[in-house]
Amino acid sequence: MQMAAWQLMACETVVKTVNEFELVTHELRQIGSSVRVDNARSGLRCGQEVWATSDGGEPIQIAWEWTEIQPDVVALFDPMNILCNVALIDGDGHTLARSRRMLHLNNIVHQLNWRAALASQRAGRGQTPSLSS
Repeated sequence: MQMAAWQLMACETVVKTVNEFELVTHELRQIGSSVRVDNARSGLRCGQEVWATSDGGEPIQIAWEWTEIQPDVVALFDPMNILCNVALIDGDGHTLARSRRMLHLNNIVHQLNWRAALASQRAGRGQTPSLSS
């Protein structure tokens, strides 16, 4: 079952220290992806990715938008707008500032193999961009 990025907003918030979060991120797997043509003239694509895992029965989900900046070269659309249902705290139990939280979320996204997942989806479609929900 595919999950859309906006559905992540309905997920319960999970509180994790930065270290706890980083330990489970290697288990994140793609659970949702959307692809659409961004510009009919150029044929460049854009879309959303949703990845998730579970830690002790608690769902951990992260989502972001991406854009193709030239054919087959994709990047985060807005690195400061990554959705995640995890509230990150430091070792003393204090909530991280938004900028520090985004830095950690960006690092996680860049460690995931999401670009390869997009490439394999495109290859499976015969190079024809289309919408998947």
